[in-house]
Amino acid sequence: MSTEVWLGLIGVFLGGALPWLEAAVVVPAGIFAGLPAVPVIVAGAGGNLLTVGIAAYSGEWLIAKWSAWRRRRTSAATPDNNPAAETARAEKSAKNRARIEHLMNRGGLPLLALVGPLGLGTQISAVVAVATGVRARSSFIWIGLGTVMWCIVAGAVALTGVEFLGING
Repeated sequence: MSTEVWLGLIGVFLGGALPWLEAAVVVPAGIFAGLPAVPVIVAGAGGNLLTVGIAAYSGEWLIAKWSAWRRRRTSAATPDNNPAAETARAEKSAKNRARIEHLMNRGGLPLLALVGPLGLGTQISAVVAVATGVRARSSFIWIGLGTVMWCIVAGAVALTGVEFLGING
């Protein structure tokens, strides 16, 4: 491959890594620019997956730190172990957990992985999944599968358009 192709693939990788500039957008752009389809799909998906992984694992780490901070703050605020305050806190926690379970039962992570790249963006979808209680690994796997699927679809549509319009790279 020539230097221009390598530079183009690096651009597709970096474009796929940028939040809100999804791989499903940069893959067709790379194909329309005349870059080879399979390396473009791999580069776009790879860049996007890198940042999805960073977002998911960072989100899980931040949530763990936030929860620990809140537990310390709450235990310091109620040194007497007030039973009424603890009961109210437990009821609120149970209500929040029920709301999250309801959302996840309506479509859950597979739906988020499928629709996320089109609306929220893959990085935000990964953080949302982790924030709802999904482990970072599961979030990364599902969002990653959705990303790869959309990259392949976008690449196929772009190739079809290139062939249909007779564009030569």
